[in-house]
Amino acid sequence: MVIFVMFFEVGFVKLVDEAGGVACGRGFYKSSSQDLQCSRCPAHSYNDREGSWRCDCEDGYYRALSDPASVACTRPPSAPQNLVYNINQTTVSLEWSPPADTGGRNDVTYRIMCRRCSWEPEECMPCGGNVGYSPQQAGLVDTYVSVVDLLAHANYTFEVEAVNGVSDLSRTQRLFAAVSIATSQADSRTRVLHPN
Repeated sequence: MVIFVMFFEVGFVKLVDEAGGVACGRGFYKSSSQDLQCSRCPAHSYNDREGSWRCDCEDGYYRALSDPASVACTRPPSAPQNLVYNINQTTVSLEWSPPADTGGRNDVTYRIMCRRCSWEPEECMPCGGNVGYSPQQAGLVDTYVSVVDLLAHANYTFEVEAVNGVSDLSRTQRLFAAVSIATSQADSRTRVLHPN
């Protein structure tokens, strides 16, 4: 947007945009030269320039590419809550509750990370394509999943992460609920994980 400066009288300066309208002051914006009115910056956004066409997000908040300038900046969700698991031989079923904080968005989905671990601590590798997920591993809209075709008598760690439209823009550490289990040939167990 091009800004013109017009001098009306000594000591008074008025900013005019390319359409001849009054340019917006700090904390306000016009997303188009066709806009007649200035709009206040949405929640969790700001600008410190006059004549701005958009507002920048505060630190830790983001705007997805599909988000218009008029919506609030948002952040990734917190971790899922109340993770519960059930082991039935080489199948693990996971259930959880939605995160306490959705980040201000309504597009929260879930993705599962599976790692097979050795008997030594901290030695885990991604499960790869040898296991299956029902209904799917990522883009889950429901709060449950079954992981099948695990190896018997093996250690696994599962991470359940809530994601939204700005999660991949964030530079902060991932937040997830996790559980470590050992599979067997014949038993079935259920355990509820209580948050710390």
